[in-house]
Amino acid sequence: MPPGDKARLRRARLIERVRSAEKRKAAAEAFHAEAVRHKLEQLSERTRSLAQLYALRDTASDGADLRSASVLGSHLRELGNTAAQQADQARRHADRKLADLATAERRRQQAEDGRRALHNSVLELRDKIEAVPPRKLARILNK
Repeated sequence: MPPGDKARLRRARLIERVRSAEKRKAAAEAFHAEAVRHKLEQLSERTRSLAQLYALRDTASDGADLRSASVLGSHLRELGNTAAQQADQARRHADRKLADLATAERRRQQAEDGRRALHNSVLELRDKIEAVPPRKLARILNK
C-alpha cells in the first residue's frame, strides 16, 4: 500500500474517532438536558399542586391566618409559574440537544461510510495492481 493511501486511511480513522467522541459528548449533553427538563417539570407540577392545596384550605381562625395563607398560596403560584417557564426553556434546550445528537450521529455515520469507502477503494486498487503485469502497471500508474 502506497504511503499516501496509508496517510489517507489514518486520517479517515482519525476523523471517525473524532466524530464518535463528538457523538458521545452530544449524547451526554442531551441526557443531562432531559434530566434537567424532567426535574423542572416535576417541580412545576408539585408547586402547582401545593398552591391548589393551600387555596382549598379553610382552617384560618382569624384575618391574619387567612392573609398569610393567601400570601403563601400566591407565592406558591408564582413559584409554579416560574418553574413552568423554566421547564419550557429546559424542554426547548433538550430538544436542541437531541437535534445536536442526531446531527452528530449523522456526521459520525458519514465519517464511517467515508472511511469504509476509502478502505475498499484502496483494496480494489491494490488488487488491480497485483493483477496487472509489470509493464502495464507502469503505464497505469503514470496516467
